[in-house]
Amino acid sequence: MIQKTNYNLLYCEDDQFVREMVVEYLEDYFANIYVANDGQEALELYELYAPDIVITDIEMPKKNGLQLALELRQQNKEIPIIISTAYTSTEYFVKAVELNLVKYLIKPIEEEALQEALNSALERIKSSNGSSIPLSHEYHFDMFSKLLIQEKKPIPLTQKQSDFIYLLLKNKSLSVSYDEIQHYVWKDKVMSDAALRSLVYDLRKIIHKDIIQNVSKMGYKINING
Repeated sequence: MIQKTNYNLLYCEDDQFVREMVVEYLEDYFANIYVANDGQEALELYELYAPDIVITDIEMPKKNGLQLALELRQQNKEIPIIISTAYTSTEYFVKAVELNLVKYLIKPIEEEALQEALNSALERIKSSNGSSIPLSHEYHFDMFSKLLIQEKKPIPLTQKQSDFIYLLLKNKSLSVSYDEIQHYVWKDKVMSDAALRSLVYDLRKIIHKDIIQNVSKMGYKINING
């Protein structure tokens, strides 16, 4: 049985009945579930919200699930992707292996199989992120639980503060744009310049001020070793 997580899930399925049933089942386990009716919409949602896990059907209009998975892999080699389908084509199985998918689920999806696939996806995230990432000699951030740790003690953060650090660390070799921060941290609410500056200011008071760096006219990046 999977536990409630702080992760975001992208679910792509063109069958409305199946889509609603699966979303209702999963909504207690994820912070947010972004729902798409076809592969093209799913790709657009991925680029907006940078979800942590993707579940997609194969046979869909506009862009099928394997095309979606291929384009996601070109952008992100680590994100766990789970494929579901009513078909058992050998060709599909081969492509699934090539795309390094977590699981290939045959419809109708059984609860036990879905749980197993999600547990595998969560373990893959945990493994790829390592246990915790050091921000300084004093602070670590646990990517699995999204907790800031100071000398083995968790430091309370708001949801936005936690999401902001997670987003920066997820892209630690890159700068994170204002648009990405808007969509991942503020989600459907409006992010004002003052609110973002306040969030960064408060985090800098907790951890060292040089860890979070402003990238002029672009956004922010994390400044850590490794």
